[in-house]
Amino acid sequence: MYDFDSYLLYEVYKRDYFSIRIKVILNQEIEPEVLKSAAPKAFARFPYYRKKVAYDEKGGILLLDNDAQIVVTKDDHPIILGTEESNGLFFLVSYEDNVVYFNFCHNFCGACGAMWWVKATLWQYLKDLGYDLDPKGIMTPDTPLDPAESALPDVSSLPLDEPLGSDEAPFEPFSPISDYIEFMQNPNAIDGYYPLFIPKSDLMAFAKGNDGSPNSILSALIFKMCTRVFPGQKGFESRIACNYRAEVGCPDTHSDLVRTFPVYYRTKMKDWPIDKISTVTRTQMYLQMQPEYSFRWYREVEAFRKKIDALEGIEAKSDYALKNSPLVRAGAKSTFCVSYVGKIDWGDLAPFLKGVFTITPGNIMLEVNATEKDFCISFQTVRQDGKYIKEFLKLLDEEGISYEVGEYQNRKRPKTLLRM
Repeated sequence: MYDFDSYLLYEVYKRDYFSIRIKVILNQEIEPEVLKSAAPKAFARFPYYRKKVAYDEKGGILLLDNDAQIVVTKDDHPIILGTEESNGLFFLVSYEDNVVYFNFCHNFCGACGAMWWVKATLWQYLKDLGYDLDPKGIMTPDTPLDPAESALPDVSSLPLDEPLGSDEAPFEPFSPISDYIEFMQNPNAIDGYYPLFIPKSDLMAFAKGNDGSPNSILSALIFKMCTRVFPGQKGFESRIACNYRAEVGCPDTHSDLVRTFPVYYRTKMKDWPIDKISTVTRTQMYLQMQPEYSFRWYREVEAFRKKIDALEGIEAKSDYALKNSPLVRAGAKSTFCVSYVGKIDWGDLAPFLKGVFTITPGNIMLEVNATEKDFCISFQTVRQDGKYIKEFLKLLDEEGISYEVGEYQNRKRPKTLLRM
């Protein structure tokens, strides 16, 4: 098989969908020349990200070493990864005012793996500004490479036991596909998000009091929002992102080993209190935390990739990948999605951070990060009329959860271009 990190690029080849942007808001203006010097030093630590694309005689995508320097540029123009503009790399740093943007293609990593790069870059930048920072928890340029960073599961070693219960949908959930249709028909539409701050103390106190977690509380709130903005529907499906690296023996790998839990809500639950809905959410999550689900999922991914390998030509490989992508098919009929990257230890970086937001594709998609003080939520939707966010904020008010929300903003995700 080819490089594990190359396979998502078969989908990107014809559908530029899988690019990510992590927005870090600092408490001071960016000094461009210092950032331009610091970012390459930090990025050099990650050889598995320093790649360029080539193709073999079968049209297979190869990831070759790329010693070019990572580009650091002002964030005043569209970012295109994999081109001369990015030195052939699929990572690029941009900046404006007091914000640093970390732009990358999802095939190499998700937010978990990307945070190593983010933290290393911020640490190097602040160090070069003259701050004395403890490097604990930071992959500094002189941190030795650990083979565990590139570890991959051995599919032949995964048990074949079936999980208890079923993750099959008990009904046909509502999917807001019409939002995309309206979006595509509007030439002035903006693909955007609302930046939302919720104090950690508020949400965690609420979560603990209601037998919940950030994932289950937010999912329960979005469900209640859906019952108000989509009246008359039978039920809804949430997709909650799950990092399963540890379950398949690779807890420290950079590669993106993520699946999603489907959680089903019937509309008759709409008047239940949040604590009860959260308990239903947690119950379904616990069942799907069985490692057998991860084993089964990884076997499916492995089989999908072997079929790509067996095809001749980049066109055939790309067509098959687009039509049979396990991750896309899994969430195709869902109503909404919640993805929490998990607790990040910012260490000595914490006092410099005002906010951290992950920006991805998706509609009614909540990407959740956290600083020392706040949960930072990208409330992502292709609707720019405020229909969803207004109802969601109303629910936060009803539940006594404080918040601060910004205006609807263009996601400005980078584009990825692959060329033969």
